[in-house]
Amino acid sequence: MTEHPPVDGGQYGDYEVESFLGKGSIGKVYLARHRRIGRRVALKTVHLEHRFEDDTDESEFYKRLQREAELCGSMQHPNIVTLYDVGYDGDVVRYFATEYIDGESLLARLRRTRPLPMVEAMSIACDVLRGLAYAHAKGIIHRDIKPANILLTAEGQAKIADFGVARPLHSSLTSTRTLVGTPNYMSPEQVRTTPVSPRSDLFSAGVVMYEMLTGIKPFASPELSGILYNVVNLVPASVHEVNPIVPEQVSRVVQKLLAKTPEERYNAAADALADLESGNAPSDVNLTMASNAETVMIPHAYDALTPMPTLVDEMSLGESTDEKSHRGIRRDVPGLVFWIIVVTLVAGLTTSVIALRKGISKQKPVGVITQEQIRLDQAKKAELERARTLTRDGKFEDAIALYDDYLKRHPQSTVARTERDATQRLLDEQTPKTEVEVDTTASSRKKKSDKSSDDDKKSDEEKKEDEKKPGRWERFKRWFRGS
Repeated sequence: MTEHPPVDGGQYGDYEVESFLGKGSIGKVYLARHRRIGRRVALKTVHLEHRFEDDTDESEFYKRLQREAELCGSMQHPNIVTLYDVGYDGDVVRYFATEYIDGESLLARLRRTRPLPMVEAMSIACDVLRGLAYAHAKGIIHRDIKPANILLTAEGQAKIADFGVARPLHSSLTSTRTLVGTPNYMSPEQVRTTPVSPRSDLFSAGVVMYEMLTGIKPFASPELSGILYNVVNLVPASVHEVNPIVPEQVSRVVQKLLAKTPEERYNAAADALADLESGNAPSDVNLTMASNAETVMIPHAYDALTPMPTLVDEMSLGESTDEKSHRGIRRDVPGLVFWIIVVTLVAGLTTSVIALRKGISKQKPVGVITQEQIRLDQAKKAELERARTLTRDGKFEDAIALYDDYLKRHPQSTVARTERDATQRLLDEQTPKTEVEVDTTASSRKKKSDKSSDDDKKSDEEKKEDEKKPGRWERFKRWFRGS
């Protein structure tokens, strides 16, 4: 049989591909539109990356695809993804055209928020149980209920998807010794590879509810063998013990869904739905932790993976390290104490922020130039440049007036004062010099005469001092006389 690789932007029958949505278990998934009626669909193409070991495996695979097409085509329910069309290449299924859900999967939702708000978790749980009740009434067992196969619309409605491993009741198409499903969400009978029933889907739904309400997987373990062992043997803590906001009635419903034997679970999904919607708790469920869970050996195919844990280690295998620490720090805090702590923290944080902002506003950074300073400097430079332009144009008086106006506003500007004096000298040089030269000549003569008279006076005084000064012989006689 041939495989057809998907073509991005190509066409499948009457469907034109618009965009790539993701990768599914059997191929790529595209958003496509029917070219005649315009309906948008999720187009799940068939393109396997592995090769079949033999013709039997290949035949089994395509029979399973055909069975999925037949089962999905027979169901029409608000909580089940609708199958619109199936494309064939001869007798081989090439693609599925299903209802396009403009939203996200429950898996993506749980990655953002764990646990979910109580109202949202209950709404999703009720939608899943409604879808299962309808499928079971049609004689169809899903066998792979998990968050990735539950799609959420933009309005919050849950729809069950991917019936790829579903099977009708009493079908013998799949071998009874084949392990089918996702380990963390399998029922004990699926792990043992014994015949399954609609109650197997109820167990998986209980695991999904437990994860939504507590944020942890009840049977988680680092190893596959540990997960399978926990599914068969471990009785997890009650939901309301892990998350105290969950009502005890809801916790009882989840506990009954997670019963190890199918007979201890609800008879049908409709019964569990009725208890959830009415708030009634099943009376035959004991919420206390089982001290001695029955030890059941898992199939021999898994015996060699890791040594079987003892009953003492059951709780440590049921949770990852992060989940154990999460539960270990959970304590019941009174509402009043909680709000006092919250208000105190908020008040302290607000006070710190206000004080920090005040400190920042008072401390102006050194060396930081503001936009206002930049504008002021540019205006001053422009004004000085105008004065210089007037000077170069020979309009000295206008330039001097501009410099004077500038110095009135900026008296400390040495540049403006120097340029103003230089402009004044240019103006003085431009004025007539005749009278000034006469005056200058007269004044210079006067200065010369005054200087010569001063020199004459000085020479007369020096002469008189020289005359008054005694000679050497006179000074010797005075010294000899002792005078």
